[in-house]
Amino acid sequence: MTTPQTNAAAAGGTHQPNDQARPLIGVPGMWSGTVQGLRFDGIAVAVEVLRSILRAGGEPVILFPSEDHNDRSRYALLDGVVLPGGADVSPELYGEVPADTTRVAHYRGQDAAEIAVIRDCIELEIPTLAICRGLQLLNIACEGTLTQHLDAEEIDHVNSLHTVDISEGSRTAAAIGTLTPKVSSYHHQGVAKLGRGLRIVGRADDGVIEAIEHDSAPIIAIQWHPEDNAATLASDQALFDWVVREARTRKLGKAEPRAAEKKVDTLS
Repeated sequence: MTTPQTNAAAAGGTHQPNDQARPLIGVPGMWSGTVQGLRFDGIAVAVEVLRSILRAGGEPVILFPSEDHNDRSRYALLDGVVLPGGADVSPELYGEVPADTTRVAHYRGQDAAEIAVIRDCIELEIPTLAICRGLQLLNIACEGTLTQHLDAEEIDHVNSLHTVDISEGSRTAAAIGTLTPKVSSYHHQGVAKLGRGLRIVGRADDGVIEAIEHDSAPIIAIQWHPEDNAATLASDQALFDWVVREARTRKLGKAEPRAAEKKVDTLS
């Protein structure tokens, strides 16, 4: 796990000025019962998500899915959050019985741990990019529901490329610089009832909701996987650039009062 201390050590013990240090971007890890090379349980995060954050100028920090959902001290040093894709969300969270097609996480507390992160991000206004499962968890955290299995009729949403129509004037449109991105899709569930405080800003041609935003918190949630093609597709990398840019602004904002206090101390 990366920490400010390990960053300093890697730099030969020198500490970067606060306005130059990489913003710390928390990424919830998925607790897995099997990870090659480990004898016991491990934590998994998609490598391309981490690479995309690094490419944007951020420093990814893997968040352990703790059972203590009230420990906000874990987020004190974070400047932003990226919620990655992963297993299906448990339908029990929105009052349904799991269908035969539903495959939930190995760790039963995974969903609750990530929902706790989302709710803290909303309340603390932490810049957040929610990807695929992350979008679905955001919707549930805001009391929405999901469709457990989408019928692939007009568009196959599993392992395909398709176009999304983004709402003009939305936060997402401003971030990616296009209203018709071509996206890498890998999901079989989707938003049914929209959660409170959320707005739809993107749909596929078949009507499936592909992008939502929070009304007040700086959160972009997309149903596709921008990390798949972020190295070569500007509109995908732009989403990671957005969250890191917003995180850097937040980081500098937190630093300004301390800088002012130091100046006062010097004058006195």
